[in-house]
Amino acid sequence: MTEQLIQVDDLTIAYPMADGEVFRAIDKFSMRVNRGQIVGVVGESGAGKSTIGKATLGLLDENAVIDTGGVSLDNVMVTKLEEHAFANIRGNRVGYIYQNPMTALNPVLTIGEQIIEAIEANTDKRGSAARAYAIELLRQAEVPQPEDRLSKYPHQLSGGLCQRIVFAIAISAKPDLIIADEPTTALDVTVQKAVLDTLVKLTRQENIAIILITHDMGVVAEMCDYVYVLRHGKLVEEGPTAQVLKEPTQPYSRELMAAIPRIDHKVDRFAVPGGLGKAEDRKRAIDYLMSRRADAGKEGEPLLSVRNLSKTFSSKATALKASSDFKAVSDVSFDVFPGETMGIVGESGSGKSTVGRMILGLHTPDPGYEITYRGRNIIDLKSKAEKLAHRQSLQCIFQDPYSSLNPRMTAGDNITYALRAHGTLGREEARKLSGDLMELVGLPRASARKMPHAFSGGERQRIGIARALSFRPDFIFCDEPTSALDVTVQAELLNLMKDLQDQLGLTLLFVSHDLAVVRQMCDRVMVMKAGEVVEAGACDKVLVDPDHPYTQGLLAAMPRFRPEVGHLAMNLRQIPSVHKETQCRNPTASDVLSISRRSRQ
Repeated sequence: MTEQLIQVDDLTIAYPMADGEVFRAIDKFSMRVNRGQIVGVVGESGAGKSTIGKATLGLLDENAVIDTGGVSLDNVMVTKLEEHAFANIRGNRVGYIYQNPMTALNPVLTIGEQIIEAIEANTDKRGSAARAYAIELLRQAEVPQPEDRLSKYPHQLSGGLCQRIVFAIAISAKPDLIIADEPTTALDVTVQKAVLDTLVKLTRQENIAIILITHDMGVVAEMCDYVYVLRHGKLVEEGPTAQVLKEPTQPYSRELMAAIPRIDHKVDRFAVPGGLGKAEDRKRAIDYLMSRRADAGKEGEPLLSVRNLSKTFSSKATALKASSDFKAVSDVSFDVFPGETMGIVGESGSGKSTVGRMILGLHTPDPGYEITYRGRNIIDLKSKAEKLAHRQSLQCIFQDPYSSLNPRMTAGDNITYALRAHGTLGREEARKLSGDLMELVGLPRASARKMPHAFSGGERQRIGIARALSFRPDFIFCDEPTSALDVTVQAELLNLMKDLQDQLGLTLLFVSHDLAVVRQMCDRVMVMKAGEVVEAGACDKVLVDPDHPYTQGLLAAMPRFRPEVGHLAMNLRQIPSVHKETQCRNPTASDVLSISRRSRQ
C-alpha cells in the first residue's frame, strides 16, 4: 500500500480586508499526496494555488487566518506549529522551488556559498564534505562543469541553469516533499524539458513527492499522476491526470482545456470569454485609431523588409579580463507583409528579441544592414518629425506586464503619457482617449484612474496593449506577451489581439518560446538558433512538418497536451479519496523532534 505523506483537510484560509470584508483565498480545500507521487494543482492566477504551498511551510502573510482544517505531514498538523518549529521542516523535510530562479537565488553570494549554506543547515556535513556533496548535487541535477559553477554568481548563468541549481538546493537534505511553484515559467521548451526531466529523475531516485503548482497543462499532462483543479480557492475537480484532461466533468475544467493552445491544429478563436467590448463602447476608440491609418502600400510589397541584420555586443577590457565580442544576431533577412503576423521562435539567447529591438531602434545594428519600412530605408529619415512619425508607427508590447508600466502613474496616464509629453494631446483629450482605449481592450472605463498594482497580470498586459495602440501604429513588435499568464487569461489576450488585428489591419512581429501559441497566432514563422535563421516558412509547414533538425528538436521537446493518450508520468499511484475519514493530531513537542529525526535518516 502506498504511504500517504501530506493530508489537507477542509482547509480555509481567510484574509480580513480593510473595509471589514473577509477574502477567502482557500475555501474548504482537501488534498492527499503520497510518497514518490507527483500531484498537480492547477487553476487561474488568484485561484489559491500558491497559498496551499505557503500554508504547508508556515509562510502565510501575518494577517492570514486559518479558519478551518489544516495541513498535516505524516499525520502531524503542521499548520498548528509555532514558527521556531518550522526550522526542522523548511528545507529539511519540505523543499520549495520558486517561480523565478533569478530572484530565488541571492545575487551577492556565489552558487557554492548558497548550496553549502543549505547543506550545512539541513545535514550533518561540514567543510570539505559539504563542498563535495554540493558538487555531487549539481552533478545529479545535470549542471555541466559543477566544480566551476560553485564560484559563479547567479547573473553569470542562464535561467535554466539557475533553476537546476534551485532544484539541487531543494533536494540537498533529501526531503520527503518538494513544492514546485510554477518552476518552468518563461523557460524555452528545450530548457523546460531538461529541468523537468531532471526534477522527475531526482524525485524518482529519492522517492520524493512533488506538489506541482502550474498553469501549464502540457507540463501537467506529461508529469503528474494526479491533478486538483482550483477556482477562487475552491476545489472544482480532482482525479487521475488522464481522466481529468481527457474527460473533465465540470464546466470550469472544460473551459481550462478549451483555452490551451494546441500545436496539432489551428483555431480561429479560443472558446473562452473575453475580447473587444460592445460595439458602441469601442466606436470612438476605433475611429481614433483608423483616423491616421497609412496606406498599406502596393499590393504584394512588404511593409517591413530586413536585410543582412547583425548585432555584435562587445565587453570592455578590465584589469582582470580582456575585451570580448559576442555575435547575438548574424546576417538575418526577412519580410513582413501588411496585415500578417510573423513569428520568431528559438531558445533563450537565440537572438529573437534582439532582432525586434534593432527594428525598433533600441539597438544599433552592425554596419552593412538595411531596414526598409513602407518602402523607405530608415537610414534616410533625417528630420526630427520624420523620425518621430516612424517611431510612433512601430510600437512594442513587452514581456513583463509588471515592470513595463510606471507604478507611480495611473493606468490612464501610462497609456497617454508619451503623447502628452510630445504635445500631441491635452489633459482632457488624454483623459478621454485613455478611457476609450481601456474599453477597447475590455477593461472598464473608470479603471483608468487605478494604479497598476490594482490590476492582475492579464489586465496589466491589456493596458500595455492600449498604450501601444495610443500611437495609432501600423506595426507592433510583441515580445513574449503571454509568457507569464495562465491559460485562460492568455487565451483571452490572444483573442483580443486577433480581434484588434481584424479591426485595424495591424501587422505583428510575434516573438515567443511557446510554439503552440505561435501556431495559433502566426501566418509565417522563422526559427532562430545562435543568432541565425535555420528555417522559415508557413506555420502550418514549419511547426507541423519541419525540415531542419533543430526545429524538429524544439517540437520534440515541448510538453504536449494530449488528453487522448493520457499522461506520460511514470509509476502512477492512486490516491485515497479526500472524503475518507482520517485522524490528524495537533503537534506535540515529541512530534516536532520526530519529524526532525526522520528527515536526518
